[in-house]
This record gives sequence, structure tokens and C-alpha cells, in this order.
Amino acid sequence: MPSHPPYADVAVFAALPGLLTYRIPKALLDQASPGRRVVVPLGTRKARGIIIGRAGKPPAGIKPREILELWDAEPVLPEDLLELGAWISAYYFAPPGEVFRSMLPLQAETRERWTLQITRKGRERFETLSSQLVREGDRETEAQVLRILSKGSGVDAERLHRQVKGVTTPLLLKWDRAGLLESQREEVARKAREMAWYDLPSSPPPLPNRISPAAKRILEHLKDINAPVAQAVLLKSTRAKLSHLKQLQAEGLVLACDEPPTSGPKDGEEDPEVIEKLTPAQGKVFDRIESRLVENRFRVMLLHGVTGSGKTEIYLRSIQRVLAQGRSALMLVPEIALTPAVQMLFAARFPGVVALLHSGLRDRERQREWWRVRRGEARLVVGTRSAALAPVRDLGLVVVDEEHDASYKQQKEPRYHGRDVAIMRARRQGVPVLLGSATPALESYWNAEQGKYDLVELPERIAGRPMASVEVLDMRAEFKKTRSAAPISERLINELEVELNRKSQAMILVNRRGYAWFLLCRSCGRSEGCRNCSISLTYHRRDRRLMCHYCGYQSRVPKLCTSCGSEYLHFVGAGTERLMELLQSRFPEARIGRLDRDVAQRRDEYRRVLSRFKQGRLDLLVGTQMIAKGHDFPGLTLVGVVAADAALSFPDFRAAERVFQLLTQSAGRAGRAAEPGRVLIQTFYPEHYAVQTAARQDYRAFYEKEIRFRRMMHYPPFTALANLVLRHPIQEKATQLAARLGRYLGPLCEASSGLRLLGPGPAPLARLHNQYRMQFVLKAANRKVLNVVLGRLFGFLSAERWPRKTLVIDVDPVDLM
Repeated sequence: MPSHPPYADVAVFAALPGLLTYRIPKALLDQASPGRRVVVPLGTRKARGIIIGRAGKPPAGIKPREILELWDAEPVLPEDLLELGAWISAYYFAPPGEVFRSMLPLQAETRERWTLQITRKGRERFETLSSQLVREGDRETEAQVLRILSKGSGVDAERLHRQVKGVTTPLLLKWDRAGLLESQREEVARKAREMAWYDLPSSPPPLPNRISPAAKRILEHLKDINAPVAQAVLLKSTRAKLSHLKQLQAEGLVLACDEPPTSGPKDGEEDPEVIEKLTPAQGKVFDRIESRLVENRFRVMLLHGVTGSGKTEIYLRSIQRVLAQGRSALMLVPEIALTPAVQMLFAARFPGVVALLHSGLRDRERQREWWRVRRGEARLVVGTRSAALAPVRDLGLVVVDEEHDASYKQQKEPRYHGRDVAIMRARRQGVPVLLGSATPALESYWNAEQGKYDLVELPERIAGRPMASVEVLDMRAEFKKTRSAAPISERLINELEVELNRKSQAMILVNRRGYAWFLLCRSCGRSEGCRNCSISLTYHRRDRRLMCHYCGYQSRVPKLCTSCGSEYLHFVGAGTERLMELLQSRFPEARIGRLDRDVAQRRDEYRRVLSRFKQGRLDLLVGTQMIAKGHDFPGLTLVGVVAADAALSFPDFRAAERVFQLLTQSAGRAGRAAEPGRVLIQTFYPEHYAVQTAARQDYRAFYEKEIRFRRMMHYPPFTALANLVLRHPIQEKATQLAARLGRYLGPLCEASSGLRLLGPGPAPLARLHNQYRMQFVLKAANRKVLNVVLGRLFGFLSAERWPRKTLVIDVDPVDLM
């Protein structure tokens, strides 16, 4: 038997249920180690994958195909991440290839240059082939390859693949072994395309008397962003041409930057405040956390601190302690909008060692940051859920801020939860985890109560600042009084006027983007719906289109009802666009900004808006839940919450928890500096316990009420949950498949102790992306029981030959919609 096993188990980057076994070419036996990416044949095409392990023999009855090429000079994933990826695949029942694809950069840092030369024997073979009148198949390919090699002193194999049809790596290896070719392999760095960045000079010259509107937009955009901006993004955001940019550069009004943007503070931008001394409460909490860091073993700590209590400083000092030991740290945040501020804060405290990882980065930026982490140049990684999979060396601490946030759960394959994956990674590597939130997830707080987690608390704001005062406005009474369906009450309008007159800042939260929720016909009662989804289209005034927020379908606004032909069409509800318009008309002198997912899609725009608001260059900010998460605005004294309680009517067991968290987090944005804050919550459910406890900012009272409901209804943390959604483009077929699956699962659940099955039935969103959806919910007394049933379900799907995408399996779902 050879010294190296001749087969490799490969996770191919495709939606396949398991690993595939491939034969390793003799020339690659010493190099094909676990963690290296490969190119392999898959059906009639080539695919990429990663070697997970070596095998001495293939599975019985399988004749493996051969690996075509290696893609990396060395393993890109260490053993601990290979094991973590395998755990994610098994726990979430996710295709292993999809898991490992999400863990990796898009390109290798280097590429293998395979140079080929023709030998004397090869020249003789070429002469023989040239004399043949008819050549077919491999012989014709061979002749073309030898012809090219005979004209050069060394040809890159990539050039042969491009120029000669039918050339494959196995063929080149075959001719190499036959002595027709001589080959040499070496690792060379990939050439990175240079990208121009532009910034404002620290001392710009005076503006010329005449300047074009496009040039003005460029200067205003750079001033708002207050950071270098890539050329392509700058031109697109300002609707300008390259000639405008070059003219400004010639006049010295903008500077071209060869280097990518730095993460530290810019000239003219204040350094983040350094707190010299912790408060007594912070000191007590940090002492407990530090004792765990000294032990240097796995333990989860839950930091429950009210908004503005100084949790971030605890994170900073904990990370500082770990870095001082020569180890590394992970810092997770839920939203991309939070990463620039967090990165700047951490980069100022730990210069030169911070890397930023999230899906909003360009491919080149993500590539660069990933490899900085892999090489050990960056020892602190700041990012969203995908950063939990970063190749951090010598990990010493994992911090998860706003650990309750649903954004940590990925809603497409692989459907992992970033917080839970981070905890499992820390457990496997034997390092502590620090979870932080003002409104912890019920499961996390329950684990703390049961002694699984250490609970540390910061019950008061720093410097003795009071919590914002909260007032609940009953919109039912408002309607009786005014007979108006205006989205903003007169009381809130009056309070906004007071704050604006005081030169203070205010924020309005409405958890609906767009202009209007939907377009309604007053004659027949029908709303304009998406042709692919069972959902009404949202009107976006900026684009003058009706849009689906699920599949992206768009249509023009009809002049007549498409159902009955009536002209009596009416926009219902108010989103961020309409609220901004109403406020601008009411307060024409106010500087008003908007931040929602539509704005954030325009690169750097969310950073521009947040920067302007924090610097006091905006008086009023309107936005969705993106503005309620973790931001610190010193000048903000009034927060108004509009229609955030609509989620209470959703058919989801987490609805009350989500509303409580959103209201409490929103209230926490106000009064974080010297001026006290006030919050006005508009609601049609003033008696609901989620609204009442949020108004008191009383987490414990909400927890005790909600945990009783969860226990009574057998929902997490008292059960393990899986949401199964069956999809098919034909409604009748979806119903038939659901009935077939129900006949299989029903007896299985009845025979299993501690297992309950809900369904089948139409999902709350019965049609998405032109797929009809039937839903099952599995409740198990523990994880082991659930895993056994899901494992058998996979066997059923394989036996029935159902396509992998027919059934979505969501383990530990954050919603059931």
C-alpha cells in the first residue's frame, strides 16, 4: 500500500448531500492534503471543492474519477475549521460543499504555474503525427499541443487550456508520464488589479467660481463619507463622469489614493473616547470576566447590560487582555451598518491588527482581509455572522454583541446561526465566549438561569445617566380624537417641533421601507400583488415602481385596478419614504436623513448617513430597525416609534420577543449623553405585555411572562425545533408531496417519545419566488430525538429521489414565516 492514501474525500461546492471520493493522480499524492482546494470533474462539467480527508479505498461499488488540479499552494483551512465545517453540515443538515464554500475566499492567494516544454521524444511524436493525413480525437489535440510547445521554450498550461479545444489536465499528465513533455511547477502570486481611490485633501484650495453640478456632488459625497471612496463607487453614487473627477484632481480638490482605505480615524475625525477608569459596576463585571480569561478554558458568559451601560468598554478590555497574551479574538456584530463604527473604535485601540469581514465588502477587499487573517497579520477580526468562520490563528476569545439579533441566522443554505456556531467553535478550541445584549434572547437567559452560562449584569447607565423616559401613545384614542389615519400623531409632531427648536436631534423608527405598504382598490378591495409571491407589492416613490421585497419583482403603478378596472386606487400605510416626505413638508428647514435597506444597498451610503447624523449635520433621522441597533448618537434626545408593534399580529411564536427587543433597543438610543432622552411609542396594542414591559424597560418582567408561554406551548428553550418547508412551482404537486411526506412523518413521530408534528399546512407566506410552500414544524423534547428523525428524513428523501431543494430544513429557526 502506498505511503499516502490514494483517494480523497472532497466537499464539492454544490448542493450535494455528502462528500464525493476522487482518485488522486500520482503526481499529486504528496501534495493533496486536507484543507487544499481542488478542481474535480462533476458530471459533464468541472467544479471546485476542498479536500476534507484522505482514504485508502473508495466506497464499495464506486469507481472514482480523478482530481484535475490543486488550487492552492498550501491548505487554506486548518484542521479545526474542517472539523467545525463538518459539525455545521451535520447539525444544520446542510450540504457540506455549501458550508465550506461560505468559509473560503473566492480566489487563492497564489496560483500554481505549470510550465511545459517539449522533449526530444515529443518532437519525434509531433513529426509522426504531422505526417498523418487524418487525426481524430485525442490525437488531433495532442498534435496541436505539441505544435505550440515546439515553437516556445516553456508554455503555461493555462495557455494550452485556453488555446486548444479538448485539452484536460489528465491528458497533459498522461503525455508527461509518456516522456513527451517536461513539466515544472511553481507557486506565483496572483496579480491584483489596482483600484483607484479618492479622498479630500487635508488642506484643499479654494473652490473655483464656476463648478459643475457633478463636481459639486463628488465633493459633497466625499465630505459626507469622510473616508476614501473607490472610483467606480464614487462615480456611480454621484452620477458623474471620469472627466469630472480628473478635473477636480487636476485642480487639487481631490486626491487619488493608491492604498485601500484604512480603518482608523481620519484627519479631522475625533478619535474614539478612551475611558481611563471603569465605573464600579463595570469593574466588578470585568473582574469576573478576567478571571475566566485567566483560566483560558471554554465558558460562556452572558453580559446583560442596559443600553448605555458601557458594554463596549468591557469588550475592548477583554480583547486587550487576550491580545496581550499573544492570542487572537473574534468580535461579531449583527448588522453591516454597525461594522464601520465598530471597526474604527477597535482599530483606534488596537492599530494594525484589525480585519473587517462581512458580505458587503467587494470581492477584492474580502479576499485581502481574509488572507490577512489566514497569515496571522490580523489578530482581531470584526464582522457579521460569516466572521465566525474566519481562519483566526490561536483564538483566545469570542465576543458576540447584540447576541439576541435575528440577523445572526442565515436565511439561505447553509442555514447556520452565527452566535451558536461561534459558541461551538469556542467550545472545540477551549476558549471563553462573551455574549452581550440589553435584551438577551430567551434561550440565552434561560441557559444563564440554569447555570450553563455565567450571568454578569450592568443594571445602570454609566455616569449615573437616567434611562430615557418612555410614553405609550394609544393610536386608537388618537383616531377617535382626530378622525385621521395620519401615520404620525399630533403629539409626536409637537414633540418633534420642540426638539428641533432646541437644536436637538430626533429619530423616527418605522419598520417598513418604501413609500406605502400596498396599493388598494376601494371598489373591489383587491391589492396589487406579486406575480411570484403571495404578498402585496410595496410602492417605492423614488423608483415610481411597485416592488416585492421577497423576490424583487417590479411593476409600474397601474392607472386602473387590474382586477375590476376601477380608477379608485389608494395607497395604504406609510413607509420610510412617506414619513420622510411628511416630516420634510412639516419641518421644511430641518435637515432630514433616511436609512433603510434601500439606502444601504448603495455602497457607503449607510456610512454617509450615520456619519452625518453623529456629527450633528442632520437634525432628524428616519429609518427601519437598522437605526435601532447598537448606535451611539450623543445629540439624540427624542425617539419616536411608528407601527413597530405590527409584528404582534404575525403567526410566529417569537413575535412578542421581537417587538419587545425592538422597542427597548430603540428607546436605548435616546439620552446617552448629558441631555436626558424621551421616547414616544405609537401603538394599537397598548395593553400588550411586550409593549408595557418595553415602556418600563423591564427585561426581567418580560422574560418571566414570555417564558411561561414558551413552556406551556412547548417552544424553545423547552424543545428543539425544526421548520420544514416543502416547495414546488405547481400548487397541486406541492400539496401531493406534502401529503406524501406527512404520511411518512406522522407514524414516525407517533412512535417516537417526546416528538410532535405540526402540519402539513400552507406556510404563512404560501408562495415565494414562484414556489408554493407547505409547512411542517417538528418539536422534539431534546436535540438527540430531533436529529434521529431528521436523519431518517434524509434517507426518505434519497429513497424518493426528491431534488435537494424541494425540502428546506431549518434547524433552530428564528421565525416560522
